[in-house]
Amino acid sequence: MFYFSKEAADKPNRLEEKEKKEDYHLRYGKFCLSDASTPLHQEFIAKTKLNKNFYKGNQWTFDEDIEAFLKDSTGQTRQRIKVVHNLIRPMIEQFRGNAIRLSINASAKSVSKKAINRRERSLSEKILKTKVAMEFPALGRLMRDADKSLGEDEMETVTIHENLYVDSVVKTINKLIQYVKNLNNLDDKQVRAAQNLGLSGLVVMEGFEHGGHQRYSIVESEEFFFDRSAREYDLSDADYMGKVVGMLPTDVFEAYQNISEAQRKAIEDYVTTRRNGNSMINDEAVNVGTTKIPVCHAYWRDEEKKTAGYVYDEFGYPYLIYLGETINPRTELPYTEADLIDPPKSDKNDKLFKGGKKRSMYIDVLRFCIFIPFGAVANPDKTKDNVSDIILDYGLHPYQETEWLDISNVKFPFKCYTWGYVDGEIMSPVDDAINPQRFINRILSVAESQINQSGGSNIVVDKDSVDAQGGEDELYRDIDQGKPITIRTKGRGIPNSIGVYDATPKQGTYRLFDVIPVMEGIIQKNTGVNEGLKGESTGSDQLVGVTQLLIQRGSLMQEPFYNAITQLFLQVHQHTATVGKRMYIDNERELAVAVGDDGVEILELSKEMRNEDFRVFVTRENAEEQLFAQGDSMLNVFLQTGLIDEKTYANLYSRSTPSDVAMALRESAGKKIELERQQAKQAKIDQQIAQQQMMEQEARNQQFLQQEKRDRFIENMEKHAMDMEKIALKEELSGMNKTNNTTI
Repeated sequence: MFYFSKEAADKPNRLEEKEKKEDYHLRYGKFCLSDASTPLHQEFIAKTKLNKNFYKGNQWTFDEDIEAFLKDSTGQTRQRIKVVHNLIRPMIEQFRGNAIRLSINASAKSVSKKAINRRERSLSEKILKTKVAMEFPALGRLMRDADKSLGEDEMETVTIHENLYVDSVVKTINKLIQYVKNLNNLDDKQVRAAQNLGLSGLVVMEGFEHGGHQRYSIVESEEFFFDRSAREYDLSDADYMGKVVGMLPTDVFEAYQNISEAQRKAIEDYVTTRRNGNSMINDEAVNVGTTKIPVCHAYWRDEEKKTAGYVYDEFGYPYLIYLGETINPRTELPYTEADLIDPPKSDKNDKLFKGGKKRSMYIDVLRFCIFIPFGAVANPDKTKDNVSDIILDYGLHPYQETEWLDISNVKFPFKCYTWGYVDGEIMSPVDDAINPQRFINRILSVAESQINQSGGSNIVVDKDSVDAQGGEDELYRDIDQGKPITIRTKGRGIPNSIGVYDATPKQGTYRLFDVIPVMEGIIQKNTGVNEGLKGESTGSDQLVGVTQLLIQRGSLMQEPFYNAITQLFLQVHQHTATVGKRMYIDNERELAVAVGDDGVEILELSKEMRNEDFRVFVTRENAEEQLFAQGDSMLNVFLQTGLIDEKTYANLYSRSTPSDVAMALRESAGKKIELERQQAKQAKIDQQIAQQQMMEQEARNQQFLQQEKRDRFIENMEKHAMDMEKIALKEELSGMNKTNNTTI
């Protein structure tokens, strides 16, 4: 229950306080508590309590219902009971049921320049290795065998890099988001969030560090307070936020070890005094339980003066830093004034830096103070020394959620969203159903009273006409047994002696029940929870189109409700990507458990990523079982069409959502494109080899033909020579024969 501060507190001046120490934080924390203790906030808490009572079935809470309706002017009861036909609970149960089935998935994407730099740095390393491989061919073959992402030339390496590059840091952040989601059972918290949103119109979750881990918890609407001048539905433009929670003294003593012994005694005395019923504090101001003490957690926007200037980052780009804070990656020490460079030329920088290299900047920071209000621990015994406000903790919030692209936008650890918010007043879905619900309860109570006071139906007999011989007993016995009866009428006729009375409920009583469906219709029109959404119908002759229209109308009216839950968890996952990574970087052991040793290595190699901005995108989907079924269906189609391989299919089947399948498909497509490129390259090489072989074969064939031609020519020449020799020999023999004949 919220602690309403009865003491007005002045707002401290944030600029005049040079040293913001303990006193400043306490005064500002008390101002936040005092400023939030307004009639508007008191009405909000009262309305939330009322809605919760109606949800639980305790609906006869108004004095005008109890005093004016159940009692008469003399204060006596009218013999009416508190009949309740609870229509609030089915509404909330439908919200809770849909929240159970609602699946919210988150994925991160880096929006900082460092993501681009990482990609370019990775490409530069590949190109450098490619140049070395081209310069030394023997070494290049070994390098390409060890790293398949290296091409034969720079152009090929760029193509391979575009196909296969994946930002490992973004992948690790997505693992971290999923780990924190499972660690905190955020799916289960959706049900509690839906209940709080339905009953109060406000849902709040707080992120904090505990045991080196990122934790989230639901904050009850009645315990939360905020700056009512905020106008955004997520209250992000509020000047302050906080909560007042009841804590056991033992929890206070364990969590905050620095409090004094007198303060511990005052806390224990508070619990003892309240338990004995002698508390000096009005129960309307404080009501946190008999064994707990109110502890206020106040957070507010503050300012801090810093000296800023430009330096060159590791890629040679101008980079705005804070002197003495931002670490130089080259020296691993904070930047100093000697590292500053002239700011980039622009009209804005000319006005801000005025020709210098540095300037003072006021940045948005978040401060907090956790304290126990003085009124809660004030000693009722005036003879003893009273204890003042007890400060448990204060200072700058250790893990502030900021966007480095927008440093003047610090965010609170409370993640909020409202169903309806107008001029500082929060509205809930069931607000407009309260009075119709009361009217229904009154009608049922009146009908019950009339039915309870009604009797039966029977005959009326004139006593003077009863036969004196048998008397009334015999007459009633004959009536019960259905026998004929006789009476003495002395000639005046039976109708004057016997009549019929009817004390059963009349038509007017039954007409009261006809009003109830009318009031239910009013509630359904105001809330959108109609028969179509509940799977019911208004009659057997209801058309299908009418049912579809009811479902569409109800879905549109309920859309702001589920949008509020989605926006809440979007803020939660954004907080994990921004703040959670810094928590786990500071706690390496928990980080190893969260993202694995590979993820630890990635984050440790890039410590500067603690300041890197990530954007988280959230989608609303069906239940996990349905998503897995959809994912399996997609996998079957992709496997049949050859878009994925059997190994990927086996790894993803029965445990992947459509988003997981799509991501795997994109990775598989990238690998496939690279494989096709390699195959095309190999095919081109094979074609060149085949062409070379054909040319060589053709050359060999030509050489063979020429050799064969030469052989035939030589053979012909030899044959011709032999023929000539034969002719010459024949002529010689012919001459010899002629000589011999002449001699003879």
